[in-house]
Amino acid sequence: MNYGEILEKAWKTIWKHKILWLFGVLAGCGAAGSGGSGAGGGAGGGSSSFTVQPPTWDFMGPGPHQALDEFGRFITGIPVWVWIMLVLGLIVVGFLLSVLFLFLSTLGQTGLIKGTSLADQADREDPPLSFGTIFNAIKPHYWKVLLLNLGLILIGLFGGLFLVIPFLIITICTCFVGPLLFMIIGWFINVLVTFTMIAIIEEDLGIFEAIGRGWRVITRNLGKVVVMFLILGIGGIIITLIISLPTLIIPVPLLVNLVITGARSIGVGLIFSILLTILVMPLIIFLSGVLQAFILAAWTLTFRRLTLESDFEPTVLTDLDDED
Repeated sequence: MNYGEILEKAWKTIWKHKILWLFGVLAGCGAAGSGGSGAGGGAGGGSSSFTVQPPTWDFMGPGPHQALDEFGRFITGIPVWVWIMLVLGLIVVGFLLSVLFLFLSTLGQTGLIKGTSLADQADREDPPLSFGTIFNAIKPHYWKVLLLNLGLILIGLFGGLFLVIPFLIITICTCFVGPLLFMIIGWFINVLVTFTMIAIIEEDLGIFEAIGRGWRVITRNLGKVVVMFLILGIGGIIITLIISLPTLIIPVPLLVNLVITGARSIGVGLIFSILLTILVMPLIIFLSGVLQAFILAAWTLTFRRLTLESDFEPTVLTDLDDED
């Protein structure tokens, strides 16, 4: 298998068919999946109210100190039932966002795989793919991939509860070498899931048939798959670190403001840091989506090349009776 050809073709594919960048951004929604909610503790005290004595902020002037004092009294004056409703509301919103991210992530994954497959089959002179073309092509496979992702989430949630104690025991008994085994298992499962999705979309298989198909492709080409995983894995980590570098400048205005004013004012620095966050985060999300598009396109082309090679392997015929 020509690894250079696959990587070059993956880049040329997402460069020509830039709509795949959008599907890459959508596929990245899976990382934002679960919305956590914070708990607000309220202490109750019948009808009697209690006051919170704020700490002494010696480095602040009277204005910020008074604002903090008033804010503390405002917080303590909120009834407990309001905190309960707030927490429940956050849980509901987090659940709805998780469901939305699941649908969008599945749309991105299926669109990337199908778009890469269509581009690989197209002629060089063909125009770039459109969103409508890819969307119509993934309709027969979308719900199967969605069920696969939903099943993986449920297995991860319930399986994680039962694996925590065994993981700790193995980690301690093996002097912290055991996690390497879990990393290898996690790598294998990750590639198996990717190949399962590709098999569902490429070969129109059912979920369990696609799992078997992905298993056979990996086990029969384990060395080639490991090499590609190392290339995409290590390269992906390096590029992700480079992409995330702009986040280092976000707190700089706030820190400079604190140093210049002697920690007496944070308003201007905080505003500039928020503005930098608004500017930087969309860029990071976009670049991460392009990286996601490239990686999944490369895995799709890898699957297609491996299955094409296996199709051309000679078949040994046995148990043939000689006929005179």
